Amino acid sequence: MNFKRPLVALLSAVALIVILSASVFGDKSDTNESDVTQKAQELYPVNESGQTYGKSLDPLVAPDLVFAKGVDGKTGYVLSSDLIGSDPATPEEAVKRQLEQEQGNQLIPLYDKDGKTVIGQFEITTTE
Repeated sequence: MNFKRPLVALLSAVALIVILSASVFGDKSDTNESDVTQKAQELYPVNESGQTYGKSLDPLVAPDLVFAKGVDGKTGYVLSSDLIGSDPATPEEAVKRQLEQEQGNQLIPLYDKDGKTVIGQFEITTTE
């Protein structure tokens, strides 16, 4: 029996729980959502819809639309929320998502900088 895959999934889930716990219960002294939004608007251009876009310059402040290359070689932007996803509500949901990610790749829309016009697809690949 191969224990490598379940062990990797378990360790990944534990790491995710630790990170989420730190973000929920950790120090929130000077960081709030409006500070992050203001920082993003300082770092990146803003489109007509008010979304920031560009190459991610700061790992803590990503633009709303992240520069990406689609499956057909076309360049555009993907929603950072599509890349990151929402926070899992429970540890069980975190483990379920981790297992689903290991089962295959996912296609998400590739947008023009307006954040509305779909111009292709971007593939999120998983590795073992």
